[in-house]
Amino acid sequence: MKTAVTVLQEMMIKMNKVPEYECIAQAGPQHQAMFEYRCKANGVTVTAIARSKKEAKQEAARIMLLQLDKCGLPVPPPFCHGGAPSQTLGPSTSTSSDQASSIGPLSSRSYVALLNELCEEYHLPAVEYELTADTGPPHARHFTISARMGMYERHATSTTKKAARQLAAEQLYTYLKGNLSRVTKDFVEDDALVRAHEKAMDRYVEAREDLAWRPNLGQKIADYHLGLLTHIDSEKHARALEALEACRELEAERALAAVVGALGLSVECYELGGDRGPLSVLCLTPTAPAVTLAARDPSTAAATALRYLRRSLAADPEPPL
Repeated sequence: MKTAVTVLQEMMIKMNKVPEYECIAQAGPQHQAMFEYRCKANGVTVTAIARSKKEAKQEAARIMLLQLDKCGLPVPPPFCHGGAPSQTLGPSTSTSSDQASSIGPLSSRSYVALLNELCEEYHLPAVEYELTADTGPPHARHFTISARMGMYERHATSTTKKAARQLAAEQLYTYLKGNLSRVTKDFVEDDALVRAHEKAMDRYVEAREDLAWRPNLGQKIADYHLGLLTHIDSEKHARALEALEACRELEAERALAAVVGALGLSVECYELGGDRGPLSVLCLTPTAPAVTLAARDPSTAAATALRYLRRSLAADPEPPL
């Protein structure tokens, strides 16, 4: 079977024309990059997004063939709409890969976010997404995602899970908006997207708080005991030193809780069993390098952690024992 690029090339040559391809965008990290290709032919311009340049080019050619078929040009199967069943709005519908491709690239509007906001505002059940199919060779995968809310379910297929999820969410959102228009007429999509963006930014800020404690790959092992000093600011440093002085008379566990709180950390305790009796393990989180201490009982482990903190936070820390 000929590829979409080959079929389009042969069609254009018969018309004394040549299709033009151009990679116009690349997004995402290197190991999950997404490429967007633009194709121009016979006065029509389409774009497609995929996980590789080759796949994006093939997808753009396939969308172009579908568009040329709409214009009345003789496009050979299976790159034409002939005999394709029309989509119906029942409790469960499905979108084939060709139908999903004919929609073109996804709009900048996140239908997953819109659907979540719609369900939250009108107290509808949460939407459940599920990967129902994964087909095709490694260089041309096709994923089918189902979006289910109560008895209503929509399926969509695309070359990436994210795109399929958005297509399924778009179908379900469009159906709900159309059939619940009487009660959702005051639902403003732009406001809903702003709310979704604000929630996403809040989660992003919370996630960024842990970045300060990511491991320093350039740190020498001999300097591991200085890890706290390289990850906390001067204000936390000063508060921790004050807490150490104020809690000298307190029991080890209470004093440790006060100092760790001043540093913005938390304490995790574990009890491990063994042939020689239980062992108390104490972890300070998040830290980089990880700070884990052990002793025969929680009180001794807390005292050991306090000694470590005193030496680490000292202006001129002593070398570790």
